[in-house]
Amino acid sequence: MSEWRFDWCRDWAAVWSPGFLSKWEALLAASPHANVYHQPAVVHAWAETHGRAIGAEPLFGLASGPGGALVLMTFTVAAHRGRLASRRSLSAAGEAFFGYHDPLVSAPQSAVDWSDFWGRVRQETAGDCDQALLRFVHADYASGPLTEPGSDASPLLDISACRTLDDAFARCSKDHRHETRRLLRRLGDRGAVALQAFARGDSTPALDDWTNGFLPCYNAHWRAKPTGSMFDRAGVAEFATRVVDEGTRDGWAEFGRMTVGGNPIARYVGLAHRESFYLWITTYDAAYHEFSPGRLLLALIIERCIGRRMKLLHLMTGDQQYKREWRPAPQSMRTVRWHAPTVKGRVLGWYDNRHRAAVEVR
Repeated sequence: MSEWRFDWCRDWAAVWSPGFLSKWEALLAASPHANVYHQPAVVHAWAETHGRAIGAEPLFGLASGPGGALVLMTFTVAAHRGRLASRRSLSAAGEAFFGYHDPLVSAPQSAVDWSDFWGRVRQETAGDCDQALLRFVHADYASGPLTEPGSDASPLLDISACRTLDDAFARCSKDHRHETRRLLRRLGDRGAVALQAFARGDSTPALDDWTNGFLPCYNAHWRAKPTGSMFDRAGVAEFATRVVDEGTRDGWAEFGRMTVGGNPIARYVGLAHRESFYLWITTYDAAYHEFSPGRLLLALIIERCIGRRMKLLHLMTGDQQYKREWRPAPQSMRTVRWHAPTVKGRVLGWYDNRHRAAVEVR
């Protein structure tokens, strides 16, 4: 019999209560494995904006297990209408806007039997959801029959040994190094190239530039594409705006821009936690496309992170060429997926498996 014991919060008032928050923050402070998506402020910003817009209800759990291990799970459940029936789907708070869906754990990852853990979670949540999907879980937290290899890359750039941008360049190909420097020189002919980050506490000017600079530029680019702009989805613009506002104010987010002669041509939003920086969203002025502003922006961000003595730069989901050029390390990511051990869960699992098989045949 499993030794895991679970304590669940099923409404937002309980999640944000002083008692639950104090346990969360104590675990966050003590855990050597915590990432920025474990921070209550980041989760809170999402829950009250995009989370509310999609009808996400909390299923936050504190689990105590063998050897005194403590695990926090920040799950949410939302109803989805399908072709034949509605289903209650469990996912991680933040969904695709959070780059990692790891549970927050006090003990070393290797000290937890994750196959047993996820099997118990499936049993525990059977009355709350019909299915579950956690897409971005590091392999250290995911083993057993409910897990499978992840389909999305999540490159990680280790800059702990770098003292200057040249040290980072030294690990790149000669072509990438020379081309990036050439583009910086060409762009510099139009004016001094600089990276400006709004200082902690400067949320008012940051919000102004976000609203009147970043969003119009981003939307102009993506609304012209079939996928459209993610900021047109319910609650997404409000969520990102809170990240810029509250994160700049309190220091867990950074909003900045690349300028040429003082004129902004590219902007970024990043998240910070301990000695890691997470590159979250970027955009650039299409008028400067010939200079590959995305490439140059990343070079300047790497230089800034080195100057701030950051050790890791998380390049987030996606295996784009401009990331690969810096020779980041691939991370072993897995997906945790299950259907509930109920009649409805089994029927949905049978249906989904048949549908998936039909798609693969095509």
